[in-house]
Amino acid sequence: MITPREVLRKAKGLPTLPTAVARLAALLDDETAGAADFEKIVKPDPALTANLLRLANSAFFGARRQITSVRQAITLMGVRRVFELAASASFSRVLPSRIPGYEIDAKGFWRHSVAVAVLAEHLVKRAGRRPPEMTFTAGLLHDIGKLAIGSVLVEDSDEILSRMWAGDVSFIEAEHKVIGTDHCEVGDVMAEEWNLPVAVSWAIRWHHAPAGAPDDADVLLVDLIHISDALSHTLGFGADVGGLARTIEEDAVKRVGLSVQEVETVAGEAVDQIKEMDALLSGQRG
Repeated sequence: MITPREVLRKAKGLPTLPTAVARLAALLDDETAGAADFEKIVKPDPALTANLLRLANSAFFGARRQITSVRQAITLMGVRRVFELAASASFSRVLPSRIPGYEIDAKGFWRHSVAVAVLAEHLVKRAGRRPPEMTFTAGLLHDIGKLAIGSVLVEDSDEILSRMWAGDVSFIEAEHKVIGTDHCEVGDVMAEEWNLPVAVSWAIRWHHAPAGAPDDADVLLVDLIHISDALSHTLGFGADVGGLARTIEEDAVKRVGLSVQEVETVAGEAVDQIKEMDALLSGQRG
């Protein structure tokens, strides 16, 4: 058996977010920070600047004129979206070519992450509710624990798969029974070490078991990521064998304020946007 922090100590080549992203995250918690403060962090980073301008000028954001400066991009997209895109650009660049233990390649992992992020935003819009501030980021990073746990999991992957297929257990339950922790718990600790907002950490920790989230968690965000994760597999944007045992908790759908039919409608409507955002953000991976 092993604890989440022991997993992080044993993990090889564990990715870290660049200083610029960490500084942008800190600004999000500063109520006095404005566009100029974000611009000061973005402009010295040529790759980040280029990515933001390319995305700002994409059809996805629908700019009516060409965006030629960082300040214009920030004004168009908003500071939170700038942080989310900066985090996605950085995250995509540190993905290994293959994640051992999960039978995932970088392309599949990335596509699934983008799908969950896009679906979460579509679901909360359909429910007519105010989106949690870090919805896209939580969706994009919900499985980061797999990056660390993969190297530890690889030697036990056969036993985990056997348990999952032999009994009525999910992949995450099998993880816990075999090694004593799971990618949600490990991801929660990673998010803390990356200094990500607490709401994102909770969404990562509880996205497979939203009913267990503590009272001080952003329950709406947890539910959105839970539903979107399972829904992405239904749509064919899954990334690993664990998708064989994924289900959506009915109570989570009710808490969000949607019906099963509305969730299905959102799924159909979001497919094209998932593909578009995947193409846009994949360009950052080179």
